[in-house]
Amino acid sequence: MNFFRKLLGLGPKELVNVRPKKHSSQIKRTETIDNLSDIEHRKIYPTLLSQKTVTFDLVNELVAVMHERDGLFANIVIGHVMVDEKDLEDGKPAVYQVRTSDKNEEDYKTLRLTGEINLDALEIPFVDWNYSDSKLNFKVLSCPITQFSSEKILSKKHLQEAHEKLAADELLVSIPRKGLIFVCSKNISDEDYGNFLNMHAGIVLQENEDLEFLCEDIFVVKNGEIENCIGIPQLSEILKEKR
Repeated sequence: MNFFRKLLGLGPKELVNVRPKKHSSQIKRTETIDNLSDIEHRKIYPTLLSQKTVTFDLVNELVAVMHERDGLFANIVIGHVMVDEKDLEDGKPAVYQVRTSDKNEEDYKTLRLTGEINLDALEIPFVDWNYSDSKLNFKVLSCPITQFSSEKILSKKHLQEAHEKLAADELLVSIPRKGLIFVCSKNISDEDYGNFLNMHAGIVLQENEDLEFLCEDIFVVKNGEIENCIGIPQLSEILKEKR
């Protein structure tokens, strides 16, 4: 970590307000679902996954690639999960992976559209978030750590909320690990950008078995949609060396 800070000229800020979940819902795999309309008390949601995931089985799965670039440690893909709202565990619904390998394109389209509607309807509000032990010079938004917090980056509705809260036309969005999301205005000083990048890198590189690695790059959002990404090849190389 010290090597990375020196490489980018980052300061020695420490993360104090980023904590893992107390309880982690176990992913339970299911057989292929043939008729989605027959699933009672359950909802379909998209889920973001690194292709190096150890929680999900992506062999032969139909997935959409959300993010890829040359030298990336692992592509980010969109799978789907099913939440059983009646089967609660520690106050949280059980989550099941939806197997899609035998589905045709129309079935997958139904799955995707259903997931998008349900994601938009989720109530996971953004809140002001200070991840350091000192006052920040800029505003950062995050939200409670949940199964679908990182997925807010897929929802124009949720990202428009961030635009409004930050009064910013362009956003920087970090989704370093599953269940986490951090958002700030793109219009910040170089020092503040370095601070945000330092936070992002620290979470990417920390050892955390509760929160699975997701993405080392940072996304640029405009009008509620991903417009570009800021690739961080230094982080990719460190991740490759560590694995």
